[in-house]
Amino acid sequence: MPDAVARVSVIVPVHDGAATIRTCLDALARLDYPAPALEIVVVDNRSHDATRAIVGEYPVRLVEERGVQSSYAARNRGVAASTGTVLAFTDADCVPDAGWVRHLVAPLAAPEVGGVAGAIEAFAAESAVERWQARRAIRAERAFAHPVLPFAQTANAAYPRDVVETLDGFDASLPFGGDLDFSWRMQRATGRRLAFAPDALVRHRHRTTWRGVVTLYEKNAIANCLLAERYPYYARYPEARTVAYCARELVRSVVAAARGAARADGGAPDEHWVEVARWAGEMQGWLRWRAGRVKRPRVPLGYPFRVPAAEPKGRAA
Repeated sequence: MPDAVARVSVIVPVHDGAATIRTCLDALARLDYPAPALEIVVVDNRSHDATRAIVGEYPVRLVEERGVQSSYAARNRGVAASTGTVLAFTDADCVPDAGWVRHLVAPLAAPEVGGVAGAIEAFAAESAVERWQARRAIRAERAFAHPVLPFAQTANAAYPRDVVETLDGFDASLPFGGDLDFSWRMQRATGRRLAFAPDALVRHRHRTTWRGVVTLYEKNAIANCLLAERYPYYARYPEARTVAYCARELVRSVVAAARGAARADGGAPDEHWVEVARWAGEMQGWLRWRAGRVKRPRVPLGYPFRVPAAEPKGRAA
């Protein structure tokens, strides 16, 4: 970066995050990055709980995204309200390490780097649901090893401002999957690469209930269907063979769980039940998509940067 110490804006979208936002902001207050070169921007996305009151207790900038219910619209709103030359993204259910920003922005000193993905670990891994996710869900190194192109999950990512603005930010019409879409657009449009910073660590609060796992994989399935409209790699996902495969794996997981079978990945036998929830969620998301029950915000690429007047009233799936 041209600056000796780049000015960094940390952007945190939040919707009804009262249960976790305080822990996140406490961690951000302990960052070891120079304070004059750091700003924290929290974007409230139509919260109905005590989120705004809690955020008001901290020396951070609070802005609102009320036009569209979408974490990607909220991130874009945060970009528009921020002043940093580097934009770092995390979520309200994440707890960054003290050195997170310092390690995350360091690779951007290389001109060929257009974005950085940081490491994501579990905040807690006590129950079967948490243990399984700690190994299998939201793993940054797996996203970075994607067979087509690496991508950065928005729980832990950084991009130069000029890159984000040139590409019109995240696509707010995608309720899910927008982090992969932006990473791929960045690499293809700019010719710059995505770097991985393993020391830039955030700890993510994984889902704690079976229902939470179902919801997570329902969203993942919808994201895959949305991405299939844009990228050939995902083109076969909306086909009937996908739901048939998920049904087969669900049955296998039920049988393994009932037998208390050992797991090849080193997990405990009770984690087979988590996989039952995973496959049920993926089937549910696929079926919602095929039934036309996925509501998408109707906004143009560039929202809210290029939509200065009447803003749409959209709600994600």
